[in-house]
Amino acid sequence: MNNKVSNIQIGMFLFLIISGIYLSVSDVILLRKSGNEVLIAMLLGTFIGLIPVLMYLKINSTMPNLNIFNKNNKLFGKIIGNIINILLIFIYMIFLAMSSRAVVIFVTSKYLQNTNYFLIGALVLVTSLIICFKGTKTIARISQMSFTIVIILVVIIELFLIKYVEIGNILPMFTGDNYIKDIIDGAIYHASTCSMLTFLLLVIKKDKVNKPKKYNKTIIIFYLLGSLSLTLVMFFVVSCFGYEMATLFRYPEYILLKKIGLANSELHLENLLAFRWIFYMISLANISIYGIIKGVKSFSIKNKLTNVIIIILSIIGIIMGKTAGAIPHSINVVKNYFVPRIALPIFILFLIIFIRCLFIKKESKK
Repeated sequence: MNNKVSNIQIGMFLFLIISGIYLSVSDVILLRKSGNEVLIAMLLGTFIGLIPVLMYLKINSTMPNLNIFNKNNKLFGKIIGNIINILLIFIYMIFLAMSSRAVVIFVTSKYLQNTNYFLIGALVLVTSLIICFKGTKTIARISQMSFTIVIILVVIIELFLIKYVEIGNILPMFTGDNYIKDIIDGAIYHASTCSMLTFLLLVIKKDKVNKPKKYNKTIIIFYLLGSLSLTLVMFFVVSCFGYEMATLFRYPEYILLKKIGLANSELHLENLLAFRWIFYMISLANISIYGIIKGVKSFSIKNKLTNVIIIILSIIGIIMGKTAGAIPHSINVVKNYFVPRIALPIFILFLIIFIRCLFIKKESKK
């Protein structure tokens, strides 16, 4: 056709991306941060998250024929633009580390026990590199296929679990002395681990998308679908287990799936149904590696050397994920440091780009 991707495909990709680190750094931490008010916190966080989503849409609409790396060179000049681009490459490496670690830890704990971390990490890396080197159209098609499978699994899961829902498990709410603080804390955390991932899509040029006039609406719709779907997951966890029991599990969603079974069957359906989380994590790994690819290429290095640098940076990203430490320790680290040391600097950086885009528009009107 015209070498463009559908805005619906990008919306599906966004849906998968914003779920990419929920299972690894959001679910249990949100439960511990917000307690019985976790559902209220996630709903509030969904609407707070519209702020970075709208920022993303504005940045994306400025110079739509350029990706974020080329755009920065135009917005800030080559020297400052390249400094910002180096920071952006590091951001993509951070999310590659988080997504690859999430995949490896989940796979080795639920499917391939005692398998070497780097063996699974290498499989994830090779898969994502092959997909991303083929370009945006391949990423979009795989995202469409993954989204379809995910929706089918979600419908099956909800139909089987609805009978276990006990509304009494989510009550009472607003009982503690600090429930307002807990709600706000959880809402900011949910927005930080969910809506801010839309910034990663800036590596895809808007003029690569069909029907650009409908793009903004599509992104907002799929963002709301993705964020609210995570809230629905938490609803099932809390309403089926109760808050106290849910916090005892590392993967409460996976334990919840053990309730699903067929009569006179010993099939472990939870292993099949939980596989949807792999699609989320791989999608985040894909956009992270694609960002690294475009970031390195923006420096106009010789083609062969470019590919070597991309592979080296991707390997470093996998290694970074391994250095996060054991699971209990890493959960505490993420709980205390993700927002101030990762999410906030990322937000400030994109806020600077967003403000510059506003001034560019004003300058063009003079």
